[in-house]
Amino acid sequence: MQSAHIELITVSREFGAGGSELARRLGERLGWPVLDDDVACRCAKRLHMETSAVEKLREHSPTLLARLSAAFLVAPPEASGIDFTNLMRIDAIAEAALDSITDAAKTLPLIVVGFGTQCIFAQRTDALHVRIVAPMATRVARLSARYGWDAATAATRAQRMDEDRRRYLQRYFHRDVRDPLLYDVQINTGRTTIDEAASLIERLVRGESELAGSTAQINQRGAGAIA
Repeated sequence: MQSAHIELITVSREFGAGGSELARRLGERLGWPVLDDDVACRCAKRLHMETSAVEKLREHSPTLLARLSAAFLVAPPEASGIDFTNLMRIDAIAEAALDSITDAAKTLPLIVVGFGTQCIFAQRTDALHVRIVAPMATRVARLSARYGWDAATAATRAQRMDEDRRRYLQRYFHRDVRDPLLYDVQINTGRTTIDEAASLIERLVRGESELAGSTAQINQRGAGAIA
């Protein structure tokens, strides 16, 4: 990667791979603020909505709801039992998230999790784009431990959330979240601990050792280590 001074880190992640935890630990190591769940609070204030309502629709695409809206063609909305206001809310939340994150990025340094930030800041030379992945078995174990889900439920939730995030990026940025060219670093937390991943990124940001300027090697070694 280019040798520009890094002041902005974006974290994209598979559900259960540990992206939010990595961002938190990295923020502690670097002394940088982390923008993650707080995006929902900022969006809620902008839209005059309850934070809990925004959190439920975080990084969702209205694709599924749009398909269900075909019910309007054969029955009135009150007969469908579907809250179609979500169709407008999801787009409004995506717009509010973009505005909130763009405003936050005016004050650097900063670490941002999700919301297509690898696309929002794709052209910034001071940004480092990180993708965190992990094998499904690893993610299922983490999600089960965290939420108390059985393995089948954890796997279903992980697949559903990954698909929601894929659709989100496709709808609002016309990009594939799995495109390796969107990222400078990809780490598989199934083979690397989250602490080790945070240390690796910290060293890269600080320009320490042979890691500085060696993103290609990091991508190759960490192809299966993303949380």
